[in-house]
Amino acid sequence: MTHPPALSPALAAALQSAGWSLRPGQEPASHWMTRGTRRLPIFHRRSGDARRAILQALLADAILRGRASARGPFLALVSAPVISPAMAGALEAYAAEVAPGQPFGCVDDRGLVRLKGLGLESAGKEPVRPPRQRGGSARTPDIFSDLNQWLLKVLVGRALPERMLSIPSAPVRSATELAQRGGVSVPAAWRLHRALQDAGHLGGSGQVVLVPELLARWRAASQRPQRRLGARWILAGRKPRARLEEALAAQWGQQPEPSACLGLFAACDALGLGHVRGAPLHVYVRHASPSLLEALGLVVAEKGQTPDVVVQVARWPESVFRAAVLRKGVPVADAIQCWLDVSAEPTRGAEQAAVLWRRVLAPALAPGEPEP
Repeated sequence: MTHPPALSPALAAALQSAGWSLRPGQEPASHWMTRGTRRLPIFHRRSGDARRAILQALLADAILRGRASARGPFLALVSAPVISPAMAGALEAYAAEVAPGQPFGCVDDRGLVRLKGLGLESAGKEPVRPPRQRGGSARTPDIFSDLNQWLLKVLVGRALPERMLSIPSAPVRSATELAQRGGVSVPAAWRLHRALQDAGHLGGSGQVVLVPELLARWRAASQRPQRRLGARWILAGRKPRARLEEALAAQWGQQPEPSACLGLFAACDALGLGHVRGAPLHVYVRHASPSLLEALGLVVAEKGQTPDVVVQVARWPESVFRAAVLRKGVPVADAIQCWLDVSAEPTRGAEQAAVLWRRVLAPALAPGEPEP
């Protein structure tokens, strides 16, 4: 006999507060809710992945199965490790569009209960959040610190093609494995794991969930000012891009740690994802020292001079340079970094970001989801 997927205690408590009891069932009805002599079936579908398209498909399946099997009213229910308030609202709108009047609900492992129909709206519950500690330890870890952004790429980037992102390909199932794959201390990896869990972005299996929402937060956090310098060629000449790429390739192999790579629109072009033509050449550097600029054939432009190259000092050098890829020997910022960076560019940056999302990020990280 197939056992139905378990339902959260929070749902049982919510139903009890509305005068209903929850009883286990047998397929096709996974559970029953009873009140006095009234007995209604629950058609429950569960996913370990809280992507909108998946949850909508499961909700539609529960509704169709209930309509085919139940002889009267029933509750269509979906559950996942984490369902954000925005996702719950999207499911409610979807249910109202495809099945007006159908009682339905969504629950997650943190204690979220959202119910619609059968007079159950008031029985909903919000996720239980861990209590805040007092004192110096109450400070919430920064999920988007430099090192954490690198670790986030290790966690979510394995679905991307290798040519788009340079990270270890081995799976990550724990904080210890994250530390090993990312080359960081176990405490550092554990702190990120805990912060992701507290923020609702880590499922029970250790996988990152609600990826579009996480990426939206990541992009917002990355829009902090970064130091930019205009630079000019020490010796004027033809084919400026080829000269820059040759210099980048040379310094990449000579330095003990990577110190420069193509960024923004130039990096998008190198990844084969270019959309904007005529954009300035951007290069990321770990530090804008005269010796590094000279190695690249550049010098800081004087006031009033039009720059040949925009030099951007990486605010998050570990994330930028550890994940950079080599394209024909030239170091290039990875696809996630490009998406984060060009999104903030006032001149056609949104267009370029949309191309990156549509062609690379969405198919691998959030199929069917619009750009966050």
